[in-house]
Amino acid sequence: MSKILVKSVEQNINYLNSGEVKSGYLLRPVRYTTIEAEDLINTIANNSYVPRAFVSASLYGIVDSIENLLLNGHSISLPNLGILSLSCESTVAKTPADAGLSQFKKLNINFRPATELREKLNTVDLELDGVWKCLDLSAKDKVYQRITTNHDGVELPNGDGDEVVEPNNPNGDNNNQGGGTSGGGGFEG
Repeated sequence: MSKILVKSVEQNINYLNSGEVKSGYLLRPVRYTTIEAEDLINTIANNSYVPRAFVSASLYGIVDSIENLLLNGHSISLPNLGILSLSCESTVAKTPADAGLSQFKKLNINFRPATELREKLNTVDLELDGVWKCLDLSAKDKVYQRITTNHDGVELPNGDGDEVVEPNNPNGDNNNQGGGTSGGGGFEG
């Protein structure tokens, strides 16, 4: 069984119907690091009987092929993971005369998870790793303060209330390695 740490993080929330912006707390998965290709290659080689050189050549060949196929208009089905495809972001044309390439904004890569992966998401255990208040919601580089912690499944107020960290390291811990972003202990907020 898998376990994911989540944090409740304060952020601005736009209410589309009213245009009003309020702050609120939303759960975000804790993302520790980005697993680089070399680490992935070593993990695969260590967990299989395939030599590291073969894993490396295969991985880079697969990545090049996926990139080439996507950029030439194909969708890619990855077994038990999902489907990668492209979509267009564009403006709305109100008449056929306005329709055309001038509507184009940018291409996006979409990932649609496979049924197997979606089902596995339903079996992941979640553990709360605290509640984080943003000290200035209007700042570009946000600074967060942990206002509660989690101990044995029970949320407790922080003892001193002065743990302030930059957004690229809200754990206050660079030694915590797992899977997610390159910020080391970071979260998206």
